[in-house]
Amino acid sequence: MRQDVFLAELDLERLHALGLRTMKFAPLAKYPAVERDFSFVFDDEVEFEAIRRAVIGLGIPELREFKPVEIFRGGSIGAGKYSILLRVRLQSDAGTLRDDQIAQWSAKIVAALQGLGGVQRA
Repeated sequence: MRQDVFLAELDLERLHALGLRTMKFAPLAKYPAVERDFSFVFDDEVEFEAIRRAVIGLGIPELREFKPVEIFRGGSIGAGKYSILLRVRLQSDAGTLRDDQIAQWSAKIVAALQGLGGVQRA
């Protein structure tokens, strides 16, 4: 044979014994979500898990998602530091979010990240 040959064996009885997963679903949101980006510079010692815990620990019930979007080292970022772009998605099940609510939660997030030694980028 001129190509690699692969062989697989499936134990169907064992696979069948596992059963099917219960399907989980959530209805589509009735009210729109709002996304905000936050750009910070942290020391290399600050890991994303600490950043995540600080934001999740704020207990904002409308916080639906918190994730890193981009990490950058070098260039204008000093040695031993990194820049991270964080995206937050906020959404309420009770109604459309107001600008003052979003501003208040954003200020809390910024304060929490600054408490970890982060410097907000413009």
